[in-house]
Amino acid sequence: MEQRLLHVVALPFPAEGHIKPMFNLAKLLCHKGHKITFVNTQHTHNRLLQSSGLPSFDTDFRFTFVADGVPHDVPPNDFSVILSPTSRSKVAEEFREMLRSLVGNPPQWGPPSCIVVDGMMSTIAMDSAEELGVPVIIFRTYSATATWVTIHVSKVIQEGVMNMQDPV
Repeated sequence: MEQRLLHVVALPFPAEGHIKPMFNLAKLLCHKGHKITFVNTQHTHNRLLQSSGLPSFDTDFRFTFVADGVPHDVPPNDFSVILSPTSRSKVAEEFREMLRSLVGNPPQWGPPSCIVVDGMMSTIAMDSAEELGVPVIIFRTYSATATWVTIHVSKVIQEGVMNMQDPV
């Protein structure tokens, strides 16, 4: 059976602990022959260019960015600005336009086969992807322990193992 090569659009959350795992996944997919468009926010993209430069790959992996409206002098972890409703709205709008361009006027790789989006960015990608008919895979970048806690903490509280009542 012939393997179908994909054009994957990767959209990480703009924080180091999310970009690195998404980047590692994208590299693995690229090594398997898939084409990767790795999309950062402009603020993150500029920081990467200033700090170490972006890694160079062959023509199967390209970095791009969407405008986020964040001033260049905002500290890297000032999430009050990076995640403000204004910034998230700008990123969603810009991502929709980028995706529309990739679908309507595809690069030599063809239109995107799917979007791999960080779970914290899923609301930004879902509407655009659905509108344009591009499947979405949500990628959670946090640890197995954090996943376990997310799934089970409500059960632990419901069973009375932890008393979450106000101590006063």
